[in-house]
Amino acid sequence: MTRSVDQRLADILNAIARARIADERLQAAAAAADAAGEQLAFDAILHNLFVIGEAVKALPLEVLERDPDTPWREIASMRDVIGHHYHRVVPEVIHGTVTNDLAPLEAAVIRLRHR
Repeated sequence: MTRSVDQRLADILNAIARARIADERLQAAAAAADAAGEQLAFDAILHNLFVIGEAVKALPLEVLERDPDTPWREIASMRDVIGHHYHRVVPEVIHGTVTNDLAPLEAAVIRLRHR
């Protein structure tokens, strides 16, 4: 069964929330020198960024065009790197994505949900 636009947008918002929680856990694990906890949290972040990219790829172009300032193509491309070029994933880029890019994406998704 195909998911609706509203469901895909909700998926993105849920994945954003989960990625933030995982990033908090990553920072706590790093502070505790818990390498296994760090890896687990990092993997959770990657999974949620993958979900975001997959949901973006499934959104119709006319929906994405309603918010042209959001870098939808880059978001979808990150999904491709995580899924197909995992060996090229740079932890600092992933952390930067969580800390700098999720808030604007969240705002864009909320705007799309209200249009």
